[in-house]
Amino acid sequence: MKKTFFATLLILIIATTSAFAVKDSFDVTTKIEGIGLMKVSALEIKDSTAQAYADAKEFGNLGISTSGDQSFFAYLTTLSNNRSGFEVTMLATPMTSTVGSATSYIDYTVECGLDKITTAGATTTTTAVKIIDVDSLAALTGDSQQIRLSVDKTTFDAAVSGEYVGTVTFNYKAT
Repeated sequence: MKKTFFATLLILIIATTSAFAVKDSFDVTTKIEGIGLMKVSALEIKDSTAQAYADAKEFGNLGISTSGDQSFFAYLTTLSNNRSGFEVTMLATPMTSTVGSATSYIDYTVECGLDKITTAGATTTTTAVKIIDVDSLAALTGDSQQIRLSVDKTTFDAAVSGEYVGTVTFNYKAT
């Protein structure tokens, strides 16, 4: 009788358990927004984080007082998580000074990474040079490439008085 009682009890427990068994679940979701940051920084980015990008402080303007290679530290710094990659182009205009209708030029060569542009007076560079081309990313990625600049001796030494301004422009484009 004990065996029958235990067998009956076991059958009742199994039947009761399966009658009240419920499967439930939930999804865990998020959306990661695209990050496509770029700046000319005074310091290299040391890590692929938003904080490291912020710590690579802005560079500002470069004052020129002599021809030749300029002694300064500036970096093109990027931070991106764009899955399909990105590219950065560089464009440069000569330093110019205009008084009335007369414009004077001082030329220079700017390098970033392995690419460079040399300005040529009134013949302004109109074609941007691709300096970064990343096909795809698997994670948030930060990078810094050093910027170098050399001022043309001939046009600097022959320059007339005035304030000269040239612009180096970087353009970030998600691909």
